[in-house]
Amino acid sequence: MINFRLCGLLLTLLPGSLSAQQLFNSTRSNYSGLAGATWNPANIVDNRYFFQLQLVSFDAHATNTAYRYTGPWSPQNSSAQLDLTKEFLTRRESDKPKLFSAGLNVRGPGLMVRISPTQSVAFSTRVRTAVQGNAVSESFIQNAVDKFKSKGRSADNSFNMNLNAFSEYDLTYGRVIIDKSLHFLKAGVTAKRYIGFGSGYLRSDNADYQIIDKTAATGDTIVRINNLNAAFGYSNPDAFDNVDADQVLKWLTGGGPGGGWGADLGVVYEYRPNMGQYRYIDKKGVDRLDYSRNKYLYRVAVSVTDIGYIRYKENATAFNNIKTTKSGVSEADLEGIDIDNYEARLNKILRTDKQVRENEFVAGVPTALNVDVDYHVYKWIYANASVSQNLRGNYAVGMRNFSYASVTPRIESKWLEVATPLSMINGYQTFAYGLMLRLGPLVVGSNDLGAYFDSSSPYGFNGYAELSFALANGGYKKKRGTQRLKDSSSKKEDAAPKK
Repeated sequence: MINFRLCGLLLTLLPGSLSAQQLFNSTRSNYSGLAGATWNPANIVDNRYFFQLQLVSFDAHATNTAYRYTGPWSPQNSSAQLDLTKEFLTRRESDKPKLFSAGLNVRGPGLMVRISPTQSVAFSTRVRTAVQGNAVSESFIQNAVDKFKSKGRSADNSFNMNLNAFSEYDLTYGRVIIDKSLHFLKAGVTAKRYIGFGSGYLRSDNADYQIIDKTAATGDTIVRINNLNAAFGYSNPDAFDNVDADQVLKWLTGGGPGGGWGADLGVVYEYRPNMGQYRYIDKKGVDRLDYSRNKYLYRVAVSVTDIGYIRYKENATAFNNIKTTKSGVSEADLEGIDIDNYEARLNKILRTDKQVRENEFVAGVPTALNVDVDYHVYKWIYANASVSQNLRGNYAVGMRNFSYASVTPRIESKWLEVATPLSMINGYQTFAYGLMLRLGPLVVGSNDLGAYFDSSSPYGFNGYAELSFALANGGYKKKRGTQRLKDSSSKKEDAAPKK
């Protein structure tokens, strides 16, 4: 029964979580720097920066596939109450399992340096926190919004709910693997140290319950559990009480009850048909390659990110084989449950004193396969197509990346960039449109602008911003010509041109 009420609890936590996960910036810019390394670690080498100090970067989001929001709150009217009661929710008619997610992702400080024409290194920090629901059955989430007042039986309910907060320290290395004029290949790897500050999960794939009217005998409405196979665990639930900027700073410098390791792996291929136009003669008469310009006609990138885990041993409790049949829960047990008392309430409801208790558990990180193709259309005009596929199972414990696909036209230059991502988010179920603007060191944008318009009824919102100090590669002085070059491995870059 804990399952039912915790779903409702997590839904009620969304307003607090909005100020506190993980977004995606789908522009795939050649000036993304350290932000681009989170998509593919190979992006740190042979990009348009030879030095970048990332001061701070954040993205915040809330989204779901079950209900549109019609209430007064919006990002531009944040002082209004975010009321998630039934009155301000319009249900999406679909039998597909539902998902929801809300949270914050903060990066910085971070440093990226090109140590040679073919190698770069980077170090960065990051904090991620999220409350998420996945594989939530239609009838279950509808009952949760109705506060479980709808009488009758509901069978075959599924849900997987997770709360997670962790920081990470990332060390990235990238290098050029192949540079043969037409064909260019680079690769990168990031080693990660995770520090877990809090985690909780609740899942079941076949809950069968019934809501019964008050009777003279009980004087109370009850929920009768016909059958329930579930798992429930938590460590340091107080971590989610007040997630703000001060708390994030503490997480970057302190320890937590969980720890683990992870990695990102990535490669990028570029097709470069006209390399001759990217070489120039410097003031000393030396033949050099112009690192300030993009050289590809098209680019293909593939990566797997967040391969890893966080193990919670301190203050950890887990019940991974809960089986309950023909039991009842009173309305009094369900009323008033919140973040401060849910641990005791849920233990009572689930009768965990009769279950096998474990003192540790492992939470996964949001492992994903990322693929994108970038095409140089004309001068400053580019078009990008990208897919991010979640690699975590429906009932896995831990944070997840909800799959999405996007197409993003953009105008890209050294000091100005404008991009308009068009995406299918939330497991390819929801259409979203966005806008990104980069003005020198400042980046702002959103991949889901719907919530910013009063006339819309959004499924969620997101927004991101970044501030960094970067030094771009210098430009060419004189073009060498349009002829193709020989294999660059057979010619030293700094050798003087032949007379």
